[in-house]
Amino acid sequence: MGEVKSKLSVIWAVILGTSVFGMGIAFGAVICSIALVQVAGSITTNAIAGPLPAPVRPPNEIKLTPAEQLGKFMLYDHTLSNPAGYACATCHVPEAGFTGPDSAVNLISGPQPGIVPDRFLNRKPQSLVYAAFSPVGPVFNAGLGVWLGGDFWDGRVPDLSTQAQQPPINPNEMANTPVGPFPPLQGGYSPLLAEKLKSQPYASLLLKIYGQDVLSKHSPQQIYTLFALAVAAYESSGEINEFSSKYDASNYGTLSKNVYALSASEERGRKLYFGQGQCFQCHSSAKLSDVMQATKGKETFTMYCYANIGVPKNPLNPYYQETDPVTNPHGFNPLGTNYIDYGLGSNPNPAPDGTRFYNKVPGDITQFRGLFKAPSARDADKRPYPGFVKAYMHNGVFKSLQEVIHFYNKRNIAVNSSGHETAFDLRKGPPAGYTALFPRPEVLDNVQNIAGVPPSEATAATESNGQVGNLQLSPQQEQDLINFLTILSDGFTKPNPVSP
Repeated sequence: MGEVKSKLSVIWAVILGTSVFGMGIAFGAVICSIALVQVAGSITTNAIAGPLPAPVRPPNEIKLTPAEQLGKFMLYDHTLSNPAGYACATCHVPEAGFTGPDSAVNLISGPQPGIVPDRFLNRKPQSLVYAAFSPVGPVFNAGLGVWLGGDFWDGRVPDLSTQAQQPPINPNEMANTPVGPFPPLQGGYSPLLAEKLKSQPYASLLLKIYGQDVLSKHSPQQIYTLFALAVAAYESSGEINEFSSKYDASNYGTLSKNVYALSASEERGRKLYFGQGQCFQCHSSAKLSDVMQATKGKETFTMYCYANIGVPKNPLNPYYQETDPVTNPHGFNPLGTNYIDYGLGSNPNPAPDGTRFYNKVPGDITQFRGLFKAPSARDADKRPYPGFVKAYMHNGVFKSLQEVIHFYNKRNIAVNSSGHETAFDLRKGPPAGYTALFPRPEVLDNVQNIAGVPPSEATAATESNGQVGNLQLSPQQEQDLINFLTILSDGFTKPNPVSP
């Protein structure tokens, strides 16, 4: 293990030290080297091959309804996996903003290991916070010109209750063998999990809510559905959707408490967030009247929309190494390092209106390639301690808000040996003598502002998707944006929730 740590230290010193925060040497030139990918891939699978520790259920912060309490018991129940040892909350802990709980795993990969050794998710766990307010979907909003709603990074389920049905039967997560189609789409369920519920310590609460004969009268599939509904009830509760940040306690909160006053930098960051930084284009619910009505005017800091911002591949994603169909017939990656994540374009389920997102193979419908759901910016910086590493983007490729903001700012920027920067079209690549600051997008189709147009040259056509990639923000402005994002973390006050 000492050798692993030593190699990892070297790898990440190279990756992070020569990234966009280093001496101007290109991030992509190093992180995408074939040798580095091969070494890092083997280290990743060896270093974090086992499941994460079982989560500890925290005490209630607020009074929960019986259904919410039942869902909380289930969310933290690590005996519901096969074998036991992996709960829904294993990948979603409150102290990390209900996303990846292990700093080392986040640093090494981002995607999390499942209960079965050497199995990994293809994406990092998406945060649960404020997902309860996501519209049922995906649905196309003609007024905004975007697809929005549904759940998961790729929108493959319409709501939280169908989302809760997926992890228990995912072979790379809780690994309960499902009854139903493979891959486990909507409709799959686990008889084993349904049977386990009959003997859990909270079974009496389940009977109290759903009826004394529920476990004997209902089929395993119906019991499994009740499990998912209870988990969704808790995920919709005020313990996960607290609205308790410094922002909520400031004069910008709906209660206008004025308990917290933004610093000068945080105020500049707020203006950038809703202005030149263009964050509001995807990370604001202000234009969604139904959502704003449900939250009583409180901002969820996401539009729940799908977009391709040009995120590069994460070469340390262990899923690239998960190629064995014998040991993992339903969860292996047949493409190896050639795997491309098309996001919404890989969604196997039709939208509520019947729209298909691919026909025969993921990505075969161009307009949906590379689109991923925008998570809430709330709790983006929430962490259990200052040095805790969080993984960002759907594949966990970035390891800090600094990297994220710099990527948004300079994705389309290349630098020469003299340190001079120039913008370039991602489709053409940087000019001779210049090296891109970031690797090329995993999927070029549908990339926002692919030409790298700056805000000063924006037109009505380009303004609709923001000027991601060439925002022309100064280092101080980047820091101001980061400082604003830090005040969106819940926990500054007691929970102040609304019912979705």
